[in-house]
Amino acid sequence: MLVCIDLPPGIRSLTDMKQKLLLYAVISTPIFGLYAVSHPLIFGVLPFKVLLLPFLGININVFITWLTNIYLTIHFSHLSIWRKVSFSYACILLIHGILGGIQYFFLTDKISFVPKEAVSALNNNFLYPILTSSAINVIIIIICQATEASYRRNEAELKAKELELLHSQAQKKLLVQQLQPHFLFNALSVLKSLIGENTAQAEEYTVKLADFLRYSVQSHQNEVVTLADELRFVGDFVELQKVRFENSFMYVVALPDEVLKHNVPIFALQTLVENTFKHNYFTEQKPLVIKISCLDNSITVWNNKMPVKTTDRTQTGLANLNSRYELITGKGIEINEGTDFFEVRIPLVNA
Repeated sequence: MLVCIDLPPGIRSLTDMKQKLLLYAVISTPIFGLYAVSHPLIFGVLPFKVLLLPFLGININVFITWLTNIYLTIHFSHLSIWRKVSFSYACILLIHGILGGIQYFFLTDKISFVPKEAVSALNNNFLYPILTSSAINVIIIIICQATEASYRRNEAELKAKELELLHSQAQKKLLVQQLQPHFLFNALSVLKSLIGENTAQAEEYTVKLADFLRYSVQSHQNEVVTLADELRFVGDFVELQKVRFENSFMYVVALPDEVLKHNVPIFALQTLVENTFKHNYFTEQKPLVIKISCLDNSITVWNNKMPVKTTDRTQTGLANLNSRYELITGKGIEINEGTDFFEVRIPLVNA
């Protein structure tokens, strides 16, 4: 059975986390670059035109810093935060050292438009780019850690939902499995009484019971079935009862065609109809009347009440059905009882 789970909003996979961090990198890189060149520009260390090339270089450095931290976040999530910070700074220092060496040995003499005074000023303020790079790296690390924490939280919520769903499915299957021996016990009790009363009827009942049980075994894996399928199942059950009770009961179904496509928990109607036979005493002179109808998006099973004086009233079937409805729909069944009638109303489950 295919089960769909609504995932929590936000980051839902490592790919989502990577894409989100790359988006942060693209957006924040030019902002960090402007921040880095703002000090020389504001305090007149360098003119604006001279800062264009350093601004480009800083953007490259910042983006490489982002990529380094994203790689550590994605592929080394098992490491502690302090180890990741240490690796981050080690990688950044190595990369910046390589880039700085390339700039010093290969580009310094080529940049003719940078005044010597500006180069001298940058050399005298070498701590500024180091401190700026360190501050930017700290901010990037914090953003990466916060994004990873959001992903882990969503991942934990998803796993919790999966476990909850598996637990709910296990409960529903257990409740359905409990119905089978409950029904089989009642069916065998009927068969036992028929064997003593009428051998021919007992044989006919056995054949129909075998067909009925074959369907129940094949379909018990389902949590819900269409109302049309459940009505066919109940019809087979009613045919079993005719073998024994003949004309001492009436079975009436009054349902519009449009509701037949809706679902109900498997064995829901069969349990209710079975209870009417089990808990009432009826004859051809005083027949049992069973009516199945629809009202307000729910199915009603009604019967006239002629209670048996001594009967097993464990109410296993109703309690089981109520529990299954609460698990599937979050709502229970509704029971109405009067002096001369008994009625159970069950909600329809949308297809």
